[in-house]
Amino acid sequence: MNRDRTVRCYTSDGQGIDRLRSEERSAASRLGPQEVRVAVHAVALNYRDLLVAEGQYGGMQNPPIVTASDMSGVVVETGDDVRHLAVGDHVINAPVPAWTDGTLRREWSRSFVGGQGIDGVLAEEVIYPAHGLIIAPSHLSHPEAATLVVAGLTAWAAVVTHGVAQPGEWALVQGTGGVAIFAAQIARMLGVRVIQTTSDSAKAKRLKEDFGVAQTLDYRNADWPEKVRELTEGKGVDVVVELAGGRSLSQSVDACNYGARVGVIGVLDGLESQLNVFSLIMRQVTLRGIYMESVAELGKFARAVEATGLIPLVDRVFSFTEAHAAYDYLKSQRHFGKVVIGVCD
Repeated sequence: MNRDRTVRCYTSDGQGIDRLRSEERSAASRLGPQEVRVAVHAVALNYRDLLVAEGQYGGMQNPPIVTASDMSGVVVETGDDVRHLAVGDHVINAPVPAWTDGTLRREWSRSFVGGQGIDGVLAEEVIYPAHGLIIAPSHLSHPEAATLVVAGLTAWAAVVTHGVAQPGEWALVQGTGGVAIFAAQIARMLGVRVIQTTSDSAKAKRLKEDFGVAQTLDYRNADWPEKVRELTEGKGVDVVVELAGGRSLSQSVDACNYGARVGVIGVLDGLESQLNVFSLIMRQVTLRGIYMESVAELGKFARAVEATGLIPLVDRVFSFTEAHAAYDYLKSQRHFGKVVIGVCD
């Protein structure tokens, strides 16, 4: 590789979206034996990326870091000891590459790319550890494949890895963002009936028509847990994809069946919640915090997507020069599905 070659990227110092900066950085001239050089084709954005840019996730980034955590690309070079990947492979990246399998450890969590001082992937090219790359499903485009990394894997963890959803069960999914849409798709793939919350009637219609959601409820109505029970013949739901936190978490527990599994992912409704502990105990409800998942689980998810032909929902693809607009669009919450930045053709 030419030692003088540079790659374009976007960096964040954690002081606001308006301070996202387009830069050119020197390309690494040599790879380590277990490293892979990837030409990035698409990057999917997540709510976490907004928090990082605005200093609400890890504070200020000094020095600034390359932003974002989800990419799809093509292998252009491999280290001498890499055996499972070859030049030309279409790959996606595990967002926490040190977490290869099992239960997350504190030291592994620090490898989550695109935040807390760790460079991300919104660049023309990245160097990534080989063990953190997964072959993408063959039927997906780069924008579609990039969405699997955080949103898809988070939904998979909540519904499958820890939710252990079974055919015929009921799942409650909150909202219409990237994780929520994936959760609905994965549940349908498993034969699980879905109740989804949204305050937007147009989005509610799409959820039913395009994603097979059994019923939608407006979360602004305080009695929605009772409505959930009515829809499930008085039993409640078996799996919850809890994306709001705060007061919503206590409402979700009220909507649970005996033995239900609740995956707690988001904090849009606040960081603190008051729970009816007696209800939690009596119904033997399991609460599980979902902080991403391992390389192994991303591999399982990718294989399931390949086998079932699942197509992620991409709301809009922005060009590389429109990165600021992509972040603004994500922040506006106008999207239905995933927001993606195209990096190269």
